[in-house]
Amino acid sequence: MKLAHGLPLWIALLCPITVIAFQNTPSPQMNAANQLFNNQKWEEAAKAYEVIVAAEPDNARAWYQLGMSRFSLTQFEASIRALEKHLALTKNPTAMYNLACAFARLKQKDKAIEWLEKAVHNNLSPFTNIAADPDLEGLRTEPRFKEIVAALDKQRRPCMYSDQARQFDFWIGEWDVFNPQGQKAGTSVIHQISDGCGILENWTGTRGGSGKSINFYDPASRKWYQYWMGANGIPSRYAGIYQDGAMRYEGERVSVANKSRTRLTFFNLDANTVRQLAEQSGDDGKTWTTTYDFKYVRTKTG
Repeated sequence: MKLAHGLPLWIALLCPITVIAFQNTPSPQMNAANQLFNNQKWEEAAKAYEVIVAAEPDNARAWYQLGMSRFSLTQFEASIRALEKHLALTKNPTAMYNLACAFARLKQKDKAIEWLEKAVHNNLSPFTNIAADPDLEGLRTEPRFKEIVAALDKQRRPCMYSDQARQFDFWIGEWDVFNPQGQKAGTSVIHQISDGCGILENWTGTRGGSGKSINFYDPASRKWYQYWMGANGIPSRYAGIYQDGAMRYEGERVSVANKSRTRLTFFNLDANTVRQLAEQSGDDGKTWTTTYDFKYVRTKTG
């Protein structure tokens, strides 16, 4: 059973357990009620919790379990009363979420959305899949509900909403790669990974050799980074920025005294063409020579 409406039972209980961590060891009566609750004997559990909260009105967990027992019995008004008692004692976002579900089941849309907003404000887990929760079905066409769904998705997948993290998306796809003479140098398959927080390169050379790189934007340094490892076992590290339609990397320097420098530039020529220019300098950047100059052509499947 999914007691927290989209969350498994053990996840649903995380927040309440955290909230009441300061309390003493549960009484025998509370342990017995919890056993009924865990066995999904909702009617018996509700009666047991009613007795407990009458004697212990500050027992936040008992109020929560009572509210969820009543919810499971589809006694939504009683569930709301118990959850509101619980929330008078805590700031439990899971309870706020379940309270919203109860109001939604009663078709009280404004109250349901109000409590959803409070749950998000109080750090409801962004992995709560509210868009798929059947208890909230009646809210799905509401603009405010769509805003809440978007807000949670932005917390869950921040890079998908970051303009900076999207700057290198032009390289994503499947490519045939050619040298300036028009000869095929290899193929490359570029994937978006980690919900948009990284880009993974998979290179295969025509004459053998392969390698991979991971590329990502670091908001702390405001720079892009590429870490490359080829089959020759020699890693390369680059850092740079996206500027004037190109991703511009400079290689990590071995030491300040070393005058050797490298740079790697990816030019976004059009939707189906990318130029990758690798250069090196032996005089600390005064002059540069081309190491390779590749043209990426998107394949039909890319």
